[in-house]
This record gives sequence, structure tokens and C-alpha cells, in this order.
Amino acid sequence: MPRMSGGIALASSQALDEFIQHVPLLFEMPEAERRALLPHGRLDTFEAPADIFRQGDVADRLWIVAQGEVKIVRQDEGGREVILEVITPGEVFGGAAIFLPEHPATARPLTPSVETLSFPSEAYVQALAGSPATALTIIRMLGLRLHSTLKMNQLAGERVERRMAFILLKMAGVCGRADPEGILLTVPLTRQDLADMAGTTIETAIRMLSRFQTDGLVTTRKGGHLVLRDEVRLKGIARA
Repeated sequence: MPRMSGGIALASSQALDEFIQHVPLLFEMPEAERRALLPHGRLDTFEAPADIFRQGDVADRLWIVAQGEVKIVRQDEGGREVILEVITPGEVFGGAAIFLPEHPATARPLTPSVETLSFPSEAYVQALAGSPATALTIIRMLGLRLHSTLKMNQLAGERVERRMAFILLKMAGVCGRADPEGILLTVPLTRQDLADMAGTTIETAIRMLSRFQTDGLVTTRKGGHLVLRDEVRLKGIARA
């Protein structure tokens, strides 16, 4: 079972139905499969820094972010936590999404609180059997995440500057929004978050971000929001 903090279980089918209509992944399911899946849904709220589930826990549920953002973290060989992915509203996460017996990493809120919808693995599998289009959507989503993880692994031995540029561009693809100054990252990121994503120390992350700001590549706004001011130059650094 997941370790919850302030968990809320809503038994109301109407509440779950209203939420599902805002999740394309579920709303695009054939109505029969969606109606069969609905009674198994559970809506929970997690307060940071509580874990939604931990690395090694049994993967017996499929999770979907309703509100807030979730970070997927894993410990490296030195015991340091590395952020592998940031999951935004409407996206699925958890080992059950790819039929793993255990969660390969830990999930916890990136924002102060997160609301999730989850389903038992058995109900999820039955729903996918009747909705090939939904299954294909999930496969594509997971494939993009795998590609991103493999790319980050390739950069593990590269300069921190290159890794940081790649992380910022990756986040722009996840939560970027057009802004008069460039691309606004709508998810607030602390310096520790950036360090955990790039697999470096917080001191190095602070120094690198300061250099990017001096070079006119990035600006910081109140609340921890970053704006990418020169996407082209950041792409050049990430490829260098």
C-alpha cells in the first residue's frame, strides 16, 4: 500500500467522473471500458514530503496526477537522490503502467501537495484490453520518458553545463509556456531540484544557474519559476 499523508478517498462516482473528463487518457476510452473502470478509482491527496510510493514497493496500482506535480526519484550508487522525471496533471506514473511487479523508483510531491487518481492494476489491464488506442497513448508516453532517461544517462559523464542545459530544455517540453521573455517553466524548481535532476551538488547547480543568468540564457522569477530566454543557445550547449 502507498504511504499517504492526508489521504482523501472519495467514494462519489460523480466526483471521479467529473475528474476523468479532464484527463484525455481516460476520457478517450470507449464509454463501456471507462464505466467499468470508474468504480475502482481512488482519489488521494499527498502533502510533501510524504512518498506516494517507494522504490521496491509492490506495483499494484496505476497512478494519474490530478493536480500538482510529482517527481520520480531514485538513489544513485553514492546514496544521492536523482530526479528521473517530473509528472504533470493528466499523466500516468508507477511501475504498474508498464506491468512491473515493483516500483523501480520513488514518487513524491514536487509541489506542496498533489492530488492523484489511482486504479488497481487488474482493473487497469482489463480497461486497456478494450481500448487499444488508450494503450497506444500510454506506450508512446512511456517511450518518450525512456528516451529522455537514456539521453540523460548518456550525458552522465559530460560537463555539468551540458546536463543542466538538457534538463532545462526537457522541463520546457514538460511544463513550458510561451512568455514575452521566452519560455516560462510553470513548475517551480528549487536549486536542489535542479541539482537532483542534473546529478550534481546544490553548490554546482547554483553556480551553473548563475552563469546561465549572467549569459542571458535564463532568468529567475518570484516563486522559483525559471524563464528560458534563449532556447537556441541552450540547445547548442546541450548538444556540444
